Amino acid sequence: MIEKDNKSQGTEAEIKAGEVKISTRPADEKQSDEKVHIKRALVDSLAIYEISDAELTVIEKGSTNSLYLNFAISLISIAIAFLISLLTTDFNNRIIVMNIFIIFTIIGFLGGIFLLILWYKMKDEFKIVIQKIKARMKD
Repeated sequence: MIEKDNKSQGTEAEIKAGEVKISTRPADEKQSDEKVHIKRALVDSLAIYEISDAELTVIEKGSTNSLYLNFAISLISIAIAFLISLLTTDFNNRIIVMNIFIIFTIIGFLGGIFLLILWYKMKDEFKIVIQKIKARMKD
């Protein structure tokens, strides 16, 4: 026994319990309007956390601490390279070049140390925000 409606267009057929069932859709329904099959795996529980705008901003930006550490390492490496050049090169007639090397060495060490201190003080900011959000959940 085949079930079919004259007002709709047949699209798919399957056999269930010895009968042919035709899946239909209205004739005026477009191809793109077909229903999508959704598969869902059940979860035994779901935790939803509410966050403030400030916390969302911190999460969106992520941790900038690695950027401070990267620049600190770069500046200290450059300062060490200039220091080695200062210690191994003879600057008898080139006082201006020696002064430039000294300035780059000092700036590199000061900037690198400043960024290392900044990184060390701010390295837990992102973790603190996440822990604060998670602490709101009561078991």
